[in-house]
Amino acid sequence: MKKSTLIICLAFFLFSCTEEVPKARLLEFKINGQLYSYEGYAIRYCDYDGDAKLGYDWHIYNPGQNALDIQAYDNTFTKTTFSYPGFQIKYTVELSAGQSKIYESAAGQLRLLGQESGDVSGDFYFKMKNTLNPLDSVMIDDGYFRIWLEKRDRVFSK
Repeated sequence: MKKSTLIICLAFFLFSCTEEVPKARLLEFKINGQLYSYEGYAIRYCDYDGDAKLGYDWHIYNPGQNALDIQAYDNTFTKTTFSYPGFQIKYTVELSAGQSKIYESAAGQLRLLGQESGDVSGDFYFKMKNTLNPLDSVMIDDGYFRIWLEKRDRVFSK
């Protein structure tokens, strides 16, 4: 009886240890004082030309009706602060009847604060201008993310 109880306890312990830890997906920011919080995604591509490393291409984004897409390129492999125009930001707001407004960055900063336990965290603020109406702009303030970082390689050849 003691052996079977021990085997059952051991099996339960092994199966309980195989559960995947939930992945962080927090992407939040303020526009005009209103907080927006989304499920975010982060990918860091390591670009190669043959065997030579070219740089890191960072992508932080959320899909959906109000989609923010942040891209920054680092050919030093050490950069943690990206100031405008050293990044590309697109903020898409879906309107009724299938139309949308697209804003692109005009100023701001993105900072990578660090990587821990598979997550990347950072903060940001951006001034965004409507691509069709430059008089229409928004400020994205107090941006923060802590997201599970997917790492992928891309190989380019000439």
